Amino acid sequence: MSRVLVTILYEDQRGPTRGFGLHKLVTRCVFDAINGERHRLEGALDGRPMKGSAKLLATCREDLDDIAADGRAVIAVFDADKAGKLVQLSGKLKREEIVTKITTNCSSGVRFFVILLVENMESVVQAVAPCDPSIDRKLIDSALGKDLAARDIVLSNAAREEARTVRECALKANPSLQELVTRVTALTRGGVGPAVT
Repeated sequence: MSRVLVTILYEDQRGPTRGFGLHKLVTRCVFDAINGERHRLEGALDGRPMKGSAKLLATCREDLDDIAADGRAVIAVFDADKAGKLVQLSGKLKREEIVTKITTNCSSGVRFFVILLVENMESVVQAVAPCDPSIDRKLIDSALGKDLAARDIVLSNAAREEARTVRECALKANPSLQELVTRVTALTRGGVGPAVT
Protein backbone atom coordinates (compact mmCIF):
# COMPACT_ATOMS: atom_id res chain seq x y z
CA MET A 1 0.00 0.00 0.00
CA SER A 2 1.48 3.34 -0.93
CA ARG A 3 -1.16 5.77 0.36
CA VAL A 4 -0.49 7.21 3.80
CA LEU A 5 -3.48 6.65 6.10
CA VAL A 6 -2.11 8.08 9.34
CA THR A 7 0.58 10.64 10.12
CA ILE A 8 1.92 10.53 13.67
CA LEU A 9 3.60 13.69 14.91
CA TYR A 10 6.04 13.13 17.77
CA GLU A 11 7.73 15.56 20.16
CA ASP A 12 11.08 13.91 19.47
CA GLN A 13 13.98 16.39 19.47
CA ARG A 14 15.84 15.13 16.43
CA GLY A 15 13.91 17.10 13.80
CA PRO A 16 12.87 15.71 10.42
CA THR A 17 14.05 12.12 9.93
CA ARG A 18 12.56 8.74 9.17
CA GLY A 19 12.75 5.46 11.02
CA PHE A 20 13.45 6.51 14.60
CA GLY A 21 12.93 4.14 17.53
CA LEU A 22 9.52 5.13 18.88
CA HIS A 23 7.91 5.14 15.45
CA LYS A 24 9.47 1.76 14.63
CA LEU A 25 8.03 0.38 17.86
CA VAL A 26 4.55 1.81 17.24
CA THR A 27 4.55 0.54 13.66
CA ARG A 28 5.58 -2.97 14.70
CA CYS A 29 2.91 -3.01 17.43
CA VAL A 30 0.30 -2.09 14.82
CA PHE A 31 1.62 -4.88 12.57
CA ASP A 32 1.20 -7.26 15.52
CA ALA A 33 -2.37 -6.07 16.04
CA ILE A 34 -3.39 -6.66 12.43
CA ASN A 35 -2.10 -10.24 12.65
CA GLY A 36 -0.05 -10.86 9.56
CA GLU A 37 -1.60 -8.30 7.26
CA ARG A 38 1.56 -6.19 7.30
CA HIS A 39 1.54 -5.88 3.50
CA ARG A 40 -1.65 -3.81 3.82
CA LEU A 41 0.14 -1.23 5.91
CA GLU A 42 3.52 -0.85 4.24
CA GLY A 43 3.82 2.87 3.66
CA ALA A 44 0.49 3.63 5.36
CA LEU A 45 2.05 5.06 8.55
CA ASP A 46 4.05 8.27 8.41
CA GLY A 47 6.01 9.20 11.54
CA ARG A 48 7.42 12.71 11.91
CA PRO A 49 9.58 13.93 14.79
CA MET A 50 8.84 17.62 15.27
CA LYS A 51 11.87 18.74 17.30
CA GLY A 52 10.17 19.63 20.54
CA SER A 53 6.75 20.19 22.05
CA ALA A 54 6.44 23.86 21.03
CA LYS A 55 7.02 23.01 17.37
CA LEU A 56 4.64 20.07 17.63
CA LEU A 57 1.92 22.33 19.05
CA ALA A 58 2.55 24.95 16.34
CA THR A 59 2.28 22.26 13.66
CA CYS A 60 -1.03 21.08 15.14
CA ARG A 61 -2.42 24.61 15.07
CA GLU A 62 -1.01 25.76 11.73
CA ASP A 63 -0.33 22.83 9.42
CA LEU A 64 -3.00 20.15 9.90
CA ASP A 65 -4.90 21.07 6.75
CA ASP A 66 -1.75 20.74 4.66
CA ILE A 67 -0.67 17.48 6.28
CA ALA A 68 -4.12 15.92 5.93
CA ALA A 69 -5.00 17.36 2.50
CA ASP A 70 -5.27 13.81 1.11
CA GLY A 71 -7.72 12.72 3.84
CA ARG A 72 -5.28 11.00 6.18
CA ALA A 73 -5.77 11.10 9.93
CA VAL A 74 -3.24 12.90 12.13
CA ILE A 75 -2.18 11.94 15.66
CA ALA A 76 -0.04 14.20 17.84
CA VAL A 77 1.91 12.53 20.65
CA PHE A 78 2.80 14.82 23.56
CA ASP A 79 4.65 14.10 26.80
CA ALA A 80 2.01 14.44 29.53
CA ASP A 81 4.42 15.77 32.15
CA LYS A 82 4.91 19.09 30.36
CA ALA A 83 1.83 19.35 28.14
CA GLY A 84 -0.23 21.39 30.63
CA LYS A 85 2.48 24.01 30.98
CA LEU A 86 2.91 24.06 27.20
CA VAL A 87 -0.70 25.19 26.78
CA GLN A 88 -0.51 27.54 29.77
CA LEU A 89 -2.53 25.46 32.20
CA SER A 90 -1.48 24.96 35.80
CA GLY A 91 -2.43 22.93 38.84
CA LYS A 92 -3.67 19.36 38.90
CA LEU A 93 -5.11 18.83 35.45
CA LYS A 94 -7.24 16.15 33.89
CA ARG A 95 -6.06 14.69 30.60
CA GLU A 96 -9.27 15.90 28.95
CA GLU A 97 -8.51 19.51 29.91
CA ILE A 98 -5.03 19.32 28.40
CA VAL A 99 -6.26 17.65 25.20
CA THR A 100 -9.03 20.24 24.82
CA LYS A 101 -6.54 23.09 25.23
CA ILE A 102 -4.09 21.50 22.76
CA THR A 103 -6.81 21.11 20.13
CA THR A 104 -8.06 24.68 20.55
CA ASN A 105 -7.47 26.56 17.28
CA CYS A 106 -6.68 23.37 15.38
CA SER A 107 -8.44 22.61 12.12
CA SER A 108 -11.86 21.08 12.68
CA GLY A 109 -11.93 19.55 9.20
CA VAL A 110 -9.18 17.02 9.94
CA ARG A 111 -9.44 13.67 11.73
CA PHE A 112 -7.09 14.74 14.50
CA PHE A 113 -6.29 12.98 17.77
CA VAL A 114 -4.00 13.77 20.68
CA ILE A 115 -2.23 11.11 22.75
CA LEU A 116 -0.53 12.09 26.00
CA LEU A 117 2.30 9.72 26.85
CA VAL A 118 2.12 8.88 30.54
CA GLU A 119 4.76 11.19 31.95
CA ASN A 120 7.08 11.29 28.91
CA MET A 121 9.12 9.37 26.34
CA GLU A 122 11.29 7.92 29.08
CA SER A 123 8.22 6.08 30.38
CA VAL A 124 8.18 4.08 27.13
CA VAL A 125 11.84 3.13 27.66
CA GLN A 126 10.99 2.22 31.28
CA ALA A 127 8.16 0.00 30.03
CA VAL A 128 10.42 -1.81 27.54
CA ALA A 129 13.44 -2.28 29.84
CA PRO A 130 12.14 -4.97 32.23
CA CYS A 131 10.43 -6.76 29.34
CA ASP A 132 13.73 -7.40 27.55
CA PRO A 133 16.39 -8.83 29.87
CA SER A 134 18.87 -8.98 26.96
CA ILE A 135 19.23 -5.18 26.90
CA ASP A 136 22.38 -3.84 28.57
CA ARG A 137 21.56 -1.83 31.72
CA LYS A 138 24.08 0.88 30.75
CA LEU A 139 22.22 1.34 27.47
CA ILE A 140 18.94 1.71 29.39
CA ASP A 141 20.52 4.28 31.71
CA SER A 142 21.80 6.25 28.71
CA ALA A 143 18.37 6.10 27.06
CA LEU A 144 16.73 7.36 30.25
CA GLY A 145 19.34 10.12 30.35
CA LYS A 146 17.93 11.44 27.05
CA ASP A 147 20.65 9.94 24.84
CA LEU A 148 18.68 9.78 21.57
CA ALA A 149 20.94 7.14 20.00
CA ALA A 150 20.60 4.86 23.05
CA ARG A 151 16.83 5.44 23.10
CA ASP A 152 16.62 4.46 19.44
CA ILE A 153 18.57 1.27 20.06
CA VAL A 154 16.35 0.23 22.99
CA LEU A 155 13.09 0.94 21.14
CA SER A 156 14.30 -0.43 17.80
CA ASN A 157 15.36 -3.61 19.59
CA ALA A 158 11.81 -4.00 20.88
CA ALA A 159 10.55 -3.44 17.33
CA ARG A 160 12.39 -6.47 15.95
CA GLU A 161 10.02 -9.00 14.45
CA GLU A 162 11.04 -11.70 16.94
CA ALA A 163 10.49 -9.43 19.98
CA ARG A 164 6.69 -9.63 20.04
CA THR A 165 6.57 -10.79 23.67
CA VAL A 166 8.67 -7.74 24.62
CA ARG A 167 6.18 -5.46 22.86
CA GLU A 168 3.17 -7.14 24.46
CA CYS A 169 4.79 -6.74 27.88
CA ALA A 170 5.63 -3.07 27.22
CA LEU A 171 2.08 -2.30 26.06
CA LYS A 172 0.69 -3.74 29.30
CA ALA A 173 3.16 -1.66 31.29
CA ASN A 174 2.39 1.63 29.51
CA PRO A 175 -1.33 2.37 28.93
CA SER A 176 -0.63 5.48 26.86
CA LEU A 177 1.53 3.47 24.43
CA GLN A 178 -1.32 0.96 24.22
CA GLU A 179 -3.75 3.83 23.57
CA LEU A 180 -1.56 5.11 20.73
CA VAL A 181 -1.27 1.67 19.12
CA THR A 182 -5.02 1.05 19.49
CA ARG A 183 -5.83 4.42 17.90
CA VAL A 184 -3.44 3.90 14.97
CA THR A 185 -4.72 0.37 14.41
CA ALA A 186 -8.34 1.56 14.34
CA LEU A 187 -7.55 4.35 11.90
CA THR A 188 -5.64 2.10 9.54
CA ARG A 189 -8.57 -0.28 9.50
CA GLY A 190 -10.86 2.59 8.55
CA GLY A 191 -12.47 3.08 11.94
CA VAL A 192 -12.30 6.35 13.76
CA GLY A 193 -13.53 5.29 17.19
CA PRO A 194 -14.37 7.64 20.04
CA ALA A 195 -12.57 10.92 20.55
CA VAL A 196 -9.33 10.62 22.45
CA THR A 197 -9.47 11.92 25.99
